[in-house]
Amino acid sequence: MGKKVSVLVVDDSLICRQLICDALSKDPDIDVVGSCADGKQAIEMTKELRPHVITMDVDMPVMDGLTATEHIMAECPTPILVLTADPRSQAPELTYRALELGALALQIKPAIDAGPDAWNLVREIKLLSSVRVIRHLRRPQKGNITPPRVAASVLPAVSMGVVAVAASTGGPQVLYRMLSELPADFPAPIVIVQHINAAFAESLAGWLANTSKLKVRLAQDGEPLMPGHVLIAPPGQHLVIPFRGRVGLKPGVERDGHMPSGTVLLESAARTYGRRAVGLVLTGMGADGADGLLAIKQAGGLALAQNEESCVVFGMPGSAVERKAVDHLIHGDDVAATLSRLARGEPLAVGR
Repeated sequence: MGKKVSVLVVDDSLICRQLICDALSKDPDIDVVGSCADGKQAIEMTKELRPHVITMDVDMPVMDGLTATEHIMAECPTPILVLTADPRSQAPELTYRALELGALALQIKPAIDAGPDAWNLVREIKLLSSVRVIRHLRRPQKGNITPPRVAASVLPAVSMGVVAVAASTGGPQVLYRMLSELPADFPAPIVIVQHINAAFAESLAGWLANTSKLKVRLAQDGEPLMPGHVLIAPPGQHLVIPFRGRVGLKPGVERDGHMPSGTVLLESAARTYGRRAVGLVLTGMGADGADGLLAIKQAGGLALAQNEESCVVFGMPGSAVERKAVDHLIHGDDVAATLSRLARGEPLAVGR
């Protein structure tokens, strides 16, 4: 076996700390190198222990998990997994604010009887341990929009029928910015598969809706696709576009390790909208979305992917690049500007 994954556990509840430590310690590949009860201690122990991953509670005394996350990502960047109780019992903006500050993912705290929650926690810890995180300096104030990248190539004008998006680790942050910047009169429907723990799906939709001029919600079977509306795949079912102007939900097996699957969504967009489909694969682990993006490209649609520079994890976009499925790579900060100009039928210069 290779080197063990070292983990720092941060939670103000002694019982929760013990549950998390016990769940992780049962795996021979994980080494819990420390635990503490507040964010201030977490910062100090991170600098001292240099763990591969930190599990972070949100609501703590002395210093809360959000402030600690901000300090850690600015001073000693480390993959952070935010652990919370039932997300429906607290304001979703608190949890998702941690993602804005640089945390990588959200997970439910393991229950006393452990079970699948413990297995999911172990799996997530191991996945995040391989992510090379970047330093997050103090965030710019709202309204300070990053200018588009320097032009390097030109996107052709597009008659846009639908925008289909696949995202995973790091995706909520990109979606947040994209949806907050798109105008209310954006002329195409947007459909999204975002890999996320099922318990957080509803709060993700609410968080994104609160910042967007568009109407954002979890998709329901058979509902219409309309301009200015954003539909997010609910957990446990594939989101598809069986014919123009309507979505469907269907059970099935995982594709590329996921249900809902980005590839399933993008392939259905390719079949239904052809050259009027725009596919977008954002940051994330694995290869989901790559085959779907290739289907859109082969159908004559426009295939976009997030560039490596701006990805938390280049796995999904990188897999699409390897399959020669990408027409153009774009920076994560430029997604809204890119889609807006394409929707107006304008050729668009994009960078790098």
